[in-house]
Amino acid sequence: MADNERSLPLLAARDLILFPKMLIPIFVGREKSVRALERAHQAGSSLILATQLTSVEEPGEADIASVGTLAKVVQFFRLTDGTVKALLEGQGRVAIEGLSMSEPHLEANYRPLEMRRAGNWSRVRALMEAVSREFHVYVTQSPELPEEAETILEDVSDPGDLVDIVAANLLIAADRKQSLLEGEDPEQRLMTSLEVLMQENELLAIEHDIADRVHDNLERHQRKLFLRERIRLMQEELGEEEGEEGEQGRYLKQLEQKPNLSTGARAALEKEIRRLEDMPPFSAEIGVAQTYLDNVFALPWGEMSGAEAPNVAHVAKVLDDTHYGLSDVKDRIVEYLAVAQLRQGVPPKTVLCFVGPPGVGKTSISLAIAEGLRRPLQRISLGGVRDEAEIRGHRRTYVGAMPGRILDALKRAAVDDPIILLDELDKMESDWRGNPAAALMEVLDPVQNHAFRDTYLDLEYDLSHVLFLATANYEEDIPETLHDRLEIIRISGYTSREKEQIARRHLVPKTAEESGMAEVGDVFTRQALRDLIEDYTREPGVRELNRLAGKVYRKLARDRVEGKNRAHTRIGPGDLERYLGAPPYLRARLAEELGWGVSTGLAYTGAGGDILRIETAITPGKGDFHITGQLGEVMQESVTAAWGYLKTAIGRDETLTGIWRRSPGRARLLEQYLSEQPGGSAGEETGSDDGSGTAEPTCVPPVPPDYELLAALEIRLHLPEGAVPKEGPSAGIAVAASLLSALTETPLLPRVALSGEITLTGHVLAVGGLKEKLLAARREGVRKVILPEDVKGQVRELPAEIRKGLEIVYVRSFIEVLPQIFPEERS
Repeated sequence: MADNERSLPLLAARDLILFPKMLIPIFVGREKSVRALERAHQAGSSLILATQLTSVEEPGEADIASVGTLAKVVQFFRLTDGTVKALLEGQGRVAIEGLSMSEPHLEANYRPLEMRRAGNWSRVRALMEAVSREFHVYVTQSPELPEEAETILEDVSDPGDLVDIVAANLLIAADRKQSLLEGEDPEQRLMTSLEVLMQENELLAIEHDIADRVHDNLERHQRKLFLRERIRLMQEELGEEEGEEGEQGRYLKQLEQKPNLSTGARAALEKEIRRLEDMPPFSAEIGVAQTYLDNVFALPWGEMSGAEAPNVAHVAKVLDDTHYGLSDVKDRIVEYLAVAQLRQGVPPKTVLCFVGPPGVGKTSISLAIAEGLRRPLQRISLGGVRDEAEIRGHRRTYVGAMPGRILDALKRAAVDDPIILLDELDKMESDWRGNPAAALMEVLDPVQNHAFRDTYLDLEYDLSHVLFLATANYEEDIPETLHDRLEIIRISGYTSREKEQIARRHLVPKTAEESGMAEVGDVFTRQALRDLIEDYTREPGVRELNRLAGKVYRKLARDRVEGKNRAHTRIGPGDLERYLGAPPYLRARLAEELGWGVSTGLAYTGAGGDILRIETAITPGKGDFHITGQLGEVMQESVTAAWGYLKTAIGRDETLTGIWRRSPGRARLLEQYLSEQPGGSAGEETGSDDGSGTAEPTCVPPVPPDYELLAALEIRLHLPEGAVPKEGPSAGIAVAASLLSALTETPLLPRVALSGEITLTGHVLAVGGLKEKLLAARREGVRKVILPEDVKGQVRELPAEIRKGLEIVYVRSFIEVLPQIFPEERS
């Protein structure tokens, strides 16, 4: 042990800091701590009090602070419960060098911790004065400290003593006090003390400010209540009616201003106003009742927009001015509103629902209808809504309860005959909180909605004058309970010519104005706009086209601001890449020649139509069938049906059997099969000649039946773009064509697309999404499309522009497909 190190009993205390020249009482229950106190008291010596940093029961050297306090046991008492009470007096700070003994008590080696001599005494004096001032402020702001604490620093001249006294009187956490106990540089200890004092004073000032504000608010509220009570008493003495200027009087005035209230609603509101009057002044129910009455009186209650019965001609004109094409959609809207006009503005019993992919104009059509009818429109987004209370409102007993979205829309519209757009009707969900679709049934049912009862309002409200519109992306996702109450109007994608006209008439002028380039106007040449549509977008609508046009105009605006290309006001085909980069799409992705097992299908998605590349690889195996490409359950069943049909039809159907038996694929499989049999040969020799001219017959394996060859194949069917989910039965004949092409090792005719559901007997059934699929076929360079016979009438109703350039072949069975896809059968 070094000469300046000594050893004394160690008392480890939790959350307790003792500073020199300070007295502190302590209660000790831990056995080792009691032993340390007893030894120091009996020997009349000192001990070391150090802070225990952790909560362990048996602390080690790492669990004890490195700086403690040398303490004298002034008093020692043993209580009846076994604990010890002691009074300790701090004598000096010590640095703990390590534990020299742990039984029967802790004992530590230590050395006295002395303050170094100050290098700049003037700076130390300035710091001492600053600490004294901040401590005086701290004492005045801390009600826990006695007033005498303000004078304890008057005769202190040593910087170490000043820090110890200040730290001992601070009401701060033990770890912060420990930092004030440590250190040998007087200037550094003073600086740390000053920082702690300033932080605590700022915190106390904020607490006092908050307390003063709360006190002022309470005092103001109490004064208001007192004055209100005095006014009420004086009015009683004068015999005057009370409430003309109070909350009750305000609500009674609002009640008089709602003449269209039903008798039941008026009686319920009068009862609620009387209940509010009888509530105690400080009751929490006052705020709840006032919120309820404010929400009730904010509703229109029979106030109309003033618009006349629907003017069908005006609505038709607005639709024509704002939307190009969509003649079928416009006709159905006008027919619907014509019925409403004959019914004096009362909408028909069904609700219009616009179904189509994003960007085709579902919401903008609703805005045009509102403009044509001169009624306000309120949009309610139902995407992700899964709580029934979102529609019907919450019970008033819940904290933060409010009316449902339907009444909230009426409150915002301020009339009872607005147009309410129920957006994304197919995105609603349901869980344990209820089914919002069931709640919408009452809203949309004309038999019930004249007496709609919101859970929060708990009053009957008439919704029969509201014109409800709805939108959805997927018709099959609309809840069945609502589907019966909707009149579905399908809005398919636009053709390239329609997109060009929409861009010329609406998108480009609007984008130019929004970009500050209105005087420049349309900057796209005819070919540039066509290239923008064909090479830079793949969408049924025009949302991405509008976004790209905006990008071009923003770059032009920047060029104008920076003084570049002032005279350049036209964008040609060669300029698109400079403004938008390389085109992300190729106009014709279909190869002129297809490999074995590759066919082209057509798909309909929420984003429009697209083509499907179907690939099949067949090898000898054990009859395994692998399907990849993230196919849904229905599509997997369609693949199974197509393969099942081919396996049963080969050998039975003359045409299909002829294709199979003439194919190189069967010849190769048969050759391999025979070579693997005992006595088999890959050649055509059936005997041997020993030179005498007499041939000896050999054993030739019999040719296996077709079903046996097919049953031993390993098939892998894949649809590229495996990260994209694929579903539906419409790729059935395309899958069958891909399988047959792989079996026969015969490539299909190029640029031929197929769409139709196949059965196990080879019949081809109808499919949907015809407009989108044909648009995708034209876009991707398809020349021939094979469709079911059952959709012939639907295709004829499509615009001629969509069918232009496509050879459409209608089939009833897969056998009729064969001449259209195999070169041999075609010839």
